[in-house]
Amino acid sequence: MSKKLPAVRTARHLRQRITVGGLAVSGAAIVAATTMSLASSASAAPTVLKVTQNTSWGPTLTLKNGDTVYAFSKDARNKSACTGQCAVAWPPVLLPSGQSKADGTGVKSLGVIMRANGSHQVTYEGIPLYRFVGDKHAGQVNGNITAFGGKWHSINPKSPHTPPTKKSGPVGTGGTGETGGTTTTPPPPTTTTPPVTTSTVPPGGGISY
Repeated sequence: MSKKLPAVRTARHLRQRITVGGLAVSGAAIVAATTMSLASSASAAPTVLKVTQNTSWGPTLTLKNGDTVYAFSKDARNKSACTGQCAVAWPPVLLPSGQSKADGTGVKSLGVIMRANGSHQVTYEGIPLYRFVGDKHAGQVNGNITAFGGKWHSINPKSPHTPPTKKSGPVGTGGTGETGGTTTTPPPPTTTTPPVTTSTVPPGGGISY
């Protein structure tokens, strides 16, 4: 009697973690990301891009729902170098079935390339676009890192090939580097007179580091 092969791997195996260029991604997260990517490509909702004003990164290219999109330094113009586990951590921005081109709200220069699996990936000025599984909410930009042998960066539409520089803002209860919250002025420090210490400097001596 032939043994029936399991349809899915064991839960213990799915709980194993892999390292993505220094970023740990759990097996469960990979399965969830893959499911999300497949569901997105099968959805009838059109893919629409827009420009969002991010408080930390300035003008940022995002999807209609506010999800940040990224560029990969290893990609050539109109050609993706991100496959396999790379495409799990950074799912390509795809067109759903029935949509022939990407739509943009105030965004031009959008294009489409065909990936090896036959899916259609959206590009901006020839740059293949991706999302990042580490962004859990709209407006988050956690993917400006180095992984899979290249650098990833969010996109300023005015300078899409240049990684943006993170802005700094006032520090308050709302968080470091973000505007908002209540800023508290600390009390003046208490001044004390330090004791006087006498030391002898040897001849030819100087400052030691």
